[in-house]
Amino acid sequence: MLATLAATATLAVQRPVLASPSRAAIATARQVIPDSTLRAAKARRILSLGSYWGGKYSTATGELVTVYVSDAYPQDPAIAQRWADFLDSLVHGSELSQVTAYLAPLDEVQSICGIEALACYSPNDSLLVAPGDAPTSDISAEAVVTHEYGHHVAAHRSNPPWPAVDYGTKRWASYNQVCSKTRAGRLYPGAESLPHYTLNPGEAFAESYRVLNQHKLGLAETAWDIVDQSLYPTSQSLSLLEQDVSSPWTKPTLTAYRGSVRASARSRTFSIVTALDGSLRLDLRASSGVRLGFRVTVPSGRAVATRTVAAAHDNVVATTICGQRSYRVRVSRLRGAGAFTLSVTKP
Repeated sequence: MLATLAATATLAVQRPVLASPSRAAIATARQVIPDSTLRAAKARRILSLGSYWGGKYSTATGELVTVYVSDAYPQDPAIAQRWADFLDSLVHGSELSQVTAYLAPLDEVQSICGIEALACYSPNDSLLVAPGDAPTSDISAEAVVTHEYGHHVAAHRSNPPWPAVDYGTKRWASYNQVCSKTRAGRLYPGAESLPHYTLNPGEAFAESYRVLNQHKLGLAETAWDIVDQSLYPTSQSLSLLEQDVSSPWTKPTLTAYRGSVRASARSRTFSIVTALDGSLRLDLRASSGVRLGFRVTVPSGRAVATRTVAAAHDNVVATTICGQRSYRVRVSRLRGAGAFTLSVTKP
């Protein structure tokens, strides 16, 4: 299972968690966050060598959580049970049953994740590697694990056409304008080196998830250090993030609008509200007696597309919703008269 953990930089996301790199490292080299990609052979050894104990633990709510603990810690089932209970206490969905948490001393974690990383997560293997005790005097192990579990949540959410683990979840990313800010060069999904790392929305999502849970659990909030302060969550952002965890977006909706055009009513206009970023598909079908014009614009009047639809045929406009909260569709009579159907598929 672990062979793919380090196959690529995407599979093995090596992230310094809940703190900037070591203070000395920042003082001497601010250009790079040292993230290593594990060799496949080394990744396979993490659990295949068997230098750990643990397994599946049942929580009070009936969840089964997989926790493995390094042999560097005493073999006390209460330790693994505590971590299973802690993970169950976080805002979560069905993805909890898919995570494998591996807890180890910081030096072992860094031998796996990178010399200055406090933890790492593999989206393909749902493997979370984190310290089992506080890595520094001002960062708790729970804060580190919560951040990494935020990556696990994102990895198990859908946000087409983007990977949620890099862009964040559907509602959260739409509210925070991740697409439009990325296009404008203000955010850098997947960035693993400074200065762009601090503007990585995937990291901002995991940090926001950590803040959400610390608030809900009544815990002291760990300093917002690893991403830019401009990405600190608002109350609305946290509310949408929680919705994305507990009631995930799963698929687009399809709505059909029907109308007709004739000599006395040559056109019809529809306003399409798009609350979420993602893929928009507009399919206009003409009846056998009418030829249609099909024009899609944004509120500023800028044309997205113009099409002609032959009688008894259809034509499609497909685009990416990237910060646009509405579109205008104008259906016009070019020849003949008759009915049409406009099918709208949107997030």
